[in-house]
Amino acid sequence: MGLIFMIIPEWYADLEGASNQNIGWLRSLGAALFAVNGVGALVAAKNPIQEKSLYDVVLLASVLETLALGWSVMAWEFSATARVFITGPLVVAIIVSLSLYYFRPDSSVDFRP
Repeated sequence: MGLIFMIIPEWYADLEGASNQNIGWLRSLGAALFAVNGVGALVAAKNPIQEKSLYDVVLLASVLETLALGWSVMAWEFSATARVFITGPLVVAIIVSLSLYYFRPDSSVDFRP
């Protein structure tokens, strides 16, 4: 989603039936999502024990983004008319955040052979 938000936010806004008026926030959010949740998660996944601090940053970002999206959904701070394109990503974000927390590496466990 980060790349879509960053590169073609107008397409996503049209898809969800939202206004293209204030699209700059979506592009900058996309860049942050791609950098932290995308690249950061891939780097942390290579060696979760060694990259535990980065893993924790990805986890924190995911949880805070999920809480913020949940808040915005509760207040319906969107111009979108297709609700599924707002509530669907919230469900996915909740699953991802819970999974990141559940699979958070324990630094006392060494997975190396």
